[in-house]
Amino acid sequence: MTVDGQESVAVDGRRGRPTGKREQTKAANRDEIRAAAIAAFTELGFGATTVRDIVRRTGLASGTFYNYYADKHVILTELVGEHVAEAGARMASARAAARTPREAIERGAVAYFRLLMESPEMLAMYRRNAGTIRAYASGDLVDGIIDSLRTDLERLLAERGTEDLDTGLLAAGVIGAGMEIAMRFAESEGADPERAIAALQALVVDGLLGEAGPGIAGPTG
Repeated sequence: MTVDGQESVAVDGRRGRPTGKREQTKAANRDEIRAAAIAAFTELGFGATTVRDIVRRTGLASGTFYNYYADKHVILTELVGEHVAEAGARMASARAAARTPREAIERGAVAYFRLLMESPEMLAMYRRNAGTIRAYASGDLVDGIIDSLRTDLERLLAERGTEDLDTGLLAAGVIGAGMEIAMRFAESEGADPERAIAALQALVVDGLLGEAGPGIAGPTG
């Protein structure tokens, strides 16, 4: 399966934009601050970036920043949280049509790497701050992604009459490996997403599910 073969899904996680003038202004200011933060984190690195560095990349007054964010950590938490939530939604949607555990993992990987490629600004920020983002991309959102994959794997394994794998551990391993491969991918400028997907496939799909026999792996075509 290829990145280009996956159907496109809307990227903007902030749906239902406000319609009132005041609300539109607030939304525009927030977007401007977020874009400036991404640019600053990418250029300077998260650790070296100050609130002043972010504000000077906007057309806003310095005090306006604090009307929206307490500090730079809140912005990064929001950005990473939205990314993880969108990734989880895309992967779950992509897995819905899967017929085997193998295909579920492949489809989820394609959906995630497509998301990375669709946002070059976020990818560049991840590339510069991969170590920091590893620490921020955790918690309940990631646990939810793992649980969603576990549920799908349980369903697919039950349908094939094979339920001897620990789906919780398998799901955690797949997501953990996928996140690490994604971070390494982000760190390597010009990296081919197909190679990243192939690495995850070789590690999990072929290495584990492939060993489990054709009853689990099955065809993906």
